[in-house]
Amino acid sequence: MREIDSVGRELKILNNKLNRRAEAEISSSLKQSVTEMQGRVIGFLYRNRDRSIFQRDVEAEFSITRATASKMLSLMERNGLVTRSGVPGDARLKKLELTEAAIRRFQEIHQGMVRFEQTLTRGFTAEERKTLLELLRKLERNVDA
Repeated sequence: MREIDSVGRELKILNNKLNRRAEAEISSSLKQSVTEMQGRVIGFLYRNRDRSIFQRDVEAEFSITRATASKMLSLMERNGLVTRSGVPGDARLKKLELTEAAIRRFQEIHQGMVRFEQTLTRGFTAEERKTLLELLRKLERNVDA
């Protein structure tokens, strides 16, 4: 297979472009206070605010190591984005919750994400979008296997 026909290479190139474009959609004030990954964690916690979320849930959701999650969440806590509170019956578990400041940031980030999704899928039919998502999920399952 020629390198030009490599799915992995094309995905890597696309991922780099996606990251640059996604960051461009977020206002400069947010960029200074929230990294892309922190924004994704804020979104995850916001969407799951009706249940208890712990560090292990963040690790699983984003396929990151315990050390990476711990470092990022500690920084987010220092920056006033999340709080960690103990759980009765297990001192090791710390429930993650968003601060009001993080909720405000999420609302701003979400607007940028909606614009970004519209940019990504411009010109796609509903069926093409559905097929693309199915193929991407299939690639992910292959990588996980």
